[in-house]
Amino acid sequence: MGWNRSIESARRVYGELVRGRTRVRVVDARWEPASTVPKFVLSPYRSGTTLLRYCLDSHPAIAVPPETDYLAHLGALLLEEASSKGLQDLGYDAEARREAVGGFGRAFLDTYASSKSKPEWIDKSPRYAECPLAIDALYPNARYAIMHRHPLDQVFSFTKGGRYIPSALANQELEEGTNLVLAAANYWSRVSSSLASFAVAVDSRATTIFYEDLCDFPRETLRSALEGFRVEWDESVLNYHLHDHDLGREAGRVQGTVGFSKSSKAWESWPTGLVDEVWGSVSETAERLGYRRDGGRQ
Repeated sequence: MGWNRSIESARRVYGELVRGRTRVRVVDARWEPASTVPKFVLSPYRSGTTLLRYCLDSHPAIAVPPETDYLAHLGALLLEEASSKGLQDLGYDAEARREAVGGFGRAFLDTYASSKSKPEWIDKSPRYAECPLAIDALYPNARYAIMHRHPLDQVFSFTKGGRYIPSALANQELEEGTNLVLAAANYWSRVSSSLASFAVAVDSRATTIFYEDLCDFPRETLRSALEGFRVEWDESVLNYHLHDHDLGREAGRVQGTVGFSKSSKAWESWPTGLVDEVWGSVSETAERLGYRRDGGRQ
């Protein structure tokens, strides 16, 4: 009996040693709050931000992970009256709530950047373009790059020419008989208008850039974005294809691309009447951003 116990104890010890050796930790679970300023790219889906992400992620000081999404829930918690009241009743004032919830949210991003041996992170999640006030409630000192794309190009890409219902629209429960392309156009107009107003509200903390400029003038556009983020210029951002990038849900869209080739005017395959209808629904916001009906910018 004693011999059996010794064998079992030895097995347990051996098992613990093996598990300890084979346990894989992707990022270090130990976390201390970083002093870096949170940074975000805000843009509607299919606006070219994956290309921008690969460029910024190539910078030796910046880690840009795949889309995260979870911060939208944390920001909503701070803005939701009942949740805030519940935390207040526990003794947490507004600043304490923000520090606790915001600190929890950034812990994942801080450890991700640390795993890449980089001091800075930028979160590029299109979902946050739908709720910029929630993100800013979490991080009132955050800096932003707000990126726009011509609405006709974005709507065409977003819906794959009108043949695909993206989740951002499906979640809004499209009414029966609703024209998908027009629903996508309304989405672009709503989100882009909100972002333009948000950029004005946060003033110097936001830098506005355009997908078309990123493709036509990559050096100048990336320099502007980095200046807005208060990060020094590095030539590596122009050679994103030479660097490895973690793949997320956007994998395959830009992977394998070299250079800055602009994708535009696929919507010219639509009937003229549909193009006119879409433009009519977006023209006010589009013209505010300097876009023309013919696909160009003023």
